[in-house]
Amino acid sequence: MLGLKSPTLFAPLHGIGAASIRDVIAECGAPGLFCAPFLRITEHRSDADWIRKQIHRTNGTPLSVQLLGRHPQNMATATKVLVDAGVEVVDLNLGCPTVKAMKRGVGAGLLSDISCIAQVVAAMRAACAVRLSVKIRVLDSEIDDVVEVALAIQREGADFLTIHPRTQRQGYAGVADWSLVKRVRERVTIPTVGNGDLWYAADAFRLMRSTGVDAVMIGRPILRNPFLFRQFDELRAGMPAFTPTGIDVVNFIRRLADVAQLVPKPNRRGPEGPLKEQIQFLLRAVPEPKQSELRERTLHANSIREVLAAIAPLADVEHLDLAADGPLRLEHMPSSPSV
Repeated sequence: MLGLKSPTLFAPLHGIGAASIRDVIAECGAPGLFCAPFLRITEHRSDADWIRKQIHRTNGTPLSVQLLGRHPQNMATATKVLVDAGVEVVDLNLGCPTVKAMKRGVGAGLLSDISCIAQVVAAMRAACAVRLSVKIRVLDSEIDDVVEVALAIQREGADFLTIHPRTQRQGYAGVADWSLVKRVRERVTIPTVGNGDLWYAADAFRLMRSTGVDAVMIGRPILRNPFLFRQFDELRAGMPAFTPTGIDVVNFIRRLADVAQLVPKPNRRGPEGPLKEQIQFLLRAVPEPKQSELRERTLHANSIREVLAAIAPLADVEHLDLAADGPLRLEHMPSSPSV
């Protein structure tokens, strides 16, 4: 119904989340929606020019932009700027678990204030002529509390809801509990998106089937396996899923290298810095001891040319943990295989 397949999270301009990098990832299998990271909207910040400068579109793929904040009017103003700039989805981030977010009462720090959440969502809804979404994570208290948050978001007019089943205390560690996704999904009537530990396409497909969510959101796993969207679509179509080889990954890195050299004003590390950062994710799919060897070679490279030379032996690695069903399972196995 939403036209979403496997949305994913990325940063806006430089580094692993640059819009140009998203384009390269989309060449391997495009998602239904790319999600940019949050823009921090404070009590004093809702400047339209600043907001517009943060929007970096990806060719051919709809864009969602997240807002992080708690002041209804400023959040509404920022929403209107995003809508006027042509983004397809505006998202309210209620999932950021950092200490700074908790202290400021934003992100996951706002989850305990249902009244404020309702005011913010209502204000954003009034300013939003496109789809409005909200991403939440599970509270550190009872599951019924996060259900109440979800129902409040629904009442105020959000079009869909994304659920990340880690608590604020867990942060980005531990294992996602998919059963919590299902329990929230069963209590709301708006479309829902599931998130958390979708390292393999088969897991993303299994999460949809076992919880009844309408779509899945994929973050870090797509940096590890840029072919995951393609695999997911093939599984949904009942087709054999593509299994990337070392040559496929090296060719992907070469495309990233081409793009890295074109991005204006690269960071002080030079264009090889973001490329090496991306490669560290890709190497998570390489079994040891080859993984450590390639990491060491790549980290000591001082130019794009040296990076490509360092990573070249990856083309000869026969068994990578990139199959759709993840038989090698180098990543965490979700704690609830049967939700």
